[in-house]
Amino acid sequence: MSTQSKHTGNGNPTATSLQPKDTKEQIDGILQQFDVLPSRFDRFLFRYYYFFLIGLLFLGELLLIPPILSQPQAGTALLVLGVGALPMVVIIPIIWLFNVWRSRTPKTLRELFEKRIALPDGDASTSYLRFLEHYRNALASPKRYFLSGSLMIICGSAGVYGIVQSLSVLHLNIFATILYMVGELLSVLSYLGGMYCIGIVIWALYISGWYVRKLVQAFKLSIQPFHTDKCGGLKVLGNFCFGLVTPILIGSGLTIGYIIIYFISASMSGFDAVLLALVVGFALFLLLLYGFPVIVLAFILPLRDIHTKMVSQRETAEDTYNARIEALWKEIQSLLDTNQIEEAKVLQEKKAALETFHAHYPTWPFSFRSKIFSTILGASGSLLVGMITGAIPIILPLIFHAR
Repeated sequence: MSTQSKHTGNGNPTATSLQPKDTKEQIDGILQQFDVLPSRFDRFLFRYYYFFLIGLLFLGELLLIPPILSQPQAGTALLVLGVGALPMVVIIPIIWLFNVWRSRTPKTLRELFEKRIALPDGDASTSYLRFLEHYRNALASPKRYFLSGSLMIICGSAGVYGIVQSLSVLHLNIFATILYMVGELLSVLSYLGGMYCIGIVIWALYISGWYVRKLVQAFKLSIQPFHTDKCGGLKVLGNFCFGLVTPILIGSGLTIGYIIIYFISASMSGFDAVLLALVVGFALFLLLLYGFPVIVLAFILPLRDIHTKMVSQRETAEDTYNARIEALWKEIQSLLDTNQIEEAKVLQEKKAALETFHAHYPTWPFSFRSKIFSTILGASGSLLVGMITGAIPIILPLIFHAR
């Protein structure tokens, strides 16, 4: 790649003015420090999220127990308290699975650059450097706080309503009231932190899916039909896409199962209708406006683009192969017409060898059967877990009543 003379206004060379060696060094530097979480605060929070979320929730629930035990309907109130902690069962797996995918992202980006992408008309280093810079800048956009902020506002409003509603029902003295409010505020704070994390997760997944599409559109995928991964060497890209969708898919399964059983159990237990509507409505809001769109934008559309690109390259390879076979066949016919039998036999052997060793290009960056099966199994398992957690309000009263 030739050195270009374009510079920025402050005298520093732009990405297009760098030598190939300098460009690759910059790419290496970016990938060494690359993280889909752009801020130090987010990286710190996602590293110790279980201490923050579970710790605050546990402390809050612990402070709520003494005021509740002083009430005539202490058993029912404790049951409601336990049910209120169950949504954390949905939040924690989402963040954990996101962290697993996040830890593998720099390695995936490096492998794609070194082995799996190219430009049809030249060196891909400069374009890939620009791609990484744009990807990193998009992840750091302040727009990501809109997702977290909207979730926190809705969650906080529901929490405040729950506190006010509980205080209107419970008859507590001043000390118990203070203790109860502190406990409820800590619990709400834990869920506000959870909603902040979920918003950041959704933004990172959405941007990553969008840039997978940009990557596929801008670069040529290097496909090796004989690769041992049976995906032309693109299994790493397929795993990246499935890693994108796994947190949301598992979280959606947990949420749907929880909604189904929680709605039934809440109706049977006579929970407050407004509170029930807030809980179920908020869960549905998460699914419809956050969960399902991310599945489409960060998984289905990128996979469709990859599949389209792989099919296109397969058709090109098949056209080249068919043209060679046709040319050999015509040459063989020509030799036979002139009674050049031995020469025709040699070409026939060459044609047979080409047909024997011809490999069809794969059209998906994953093993279709195994990946679809594991995805369905994971979603079904999360749905079952969600239903089990939601069934606790039904099971526990039956157990205590039997005793």
